Amino acid sequence: MEQSWDLREAVCQVGRDEIQAISDESLMFLLRSQIDRQHSDELFAELYRRFHPRVLNWCRRLTHNREGSCDLAQEIFLRAYRYLHTFRGESSPSTWFYVITRNYCMNAMRKSGKDPVDGADLVSPSVRGSDGTETYARLASHQTFVVIWKMVESTLTPLEARVMALHYGHGLPLALITRQLHLTNPSGAKAYIVNARRKLTTVLQGHRRVRGTTVAEIRTVAAAA
Repeated sequence: MEQSWDLREAVCQVGRDEIQAISDESLMFLLRSQIDRQHSDELFAELYRRFHPRVLNWCRRLTHNREGSCDLAQEIFLRAYRYLHTFRGESSPSTWFYVITRNYCMNAMRKSGKDPVDGADLVSPSVRGSDGTETYARLASHQTFVVIWKMVESTLTPLEARVMALHYGHGLPLALITRQLHLTNPSGAKAYIVNARRKLTTVLQGHRRVRGTTVAEIRTVAAAA
């Protein structure tokens, strides 16, 4: 299945509609796939909502400076937005944010004349979780974006993908799509939209099995691609 711009837009539309339910990896995937700037800003706002408390906590632990950590966190998110294209899906979003935060804080401490080595030891690489101390060295062994696209390809039929691309990518009304594709089922294109949205929502929420294929199996296929 071709990863065309109109299918990408369709997948992004489903993700935006279910934005608070999708996984962190899917959110980054949508940010990298989104074409429209306004929609990208909406997705990044969700990324900020999810990761700002962790980034702020990391800044405080690394620098021992509670007052200055708020400014550091803001600068880190500006940097993350600027370098979003560098996220390849080779590590988790949390690891990616931690690396940016650690490097930025270390540079800030050097400029202020403080010893960055002491600050670096404050965040233990063996602790990870909701408090924001996921290990710096822990890199995932699979390409997240490849995995997600493989899951999209494995769960959508060619006709579902075509209907989604025409409706969300090109903005064609469902009635027109029904006529153009000569769909004879009672609900026409709407039925394909409903089924495709349900399947894509499952993929983006990070469920473990999609149409009989496990995530581990898809990762194996992706690694061989």
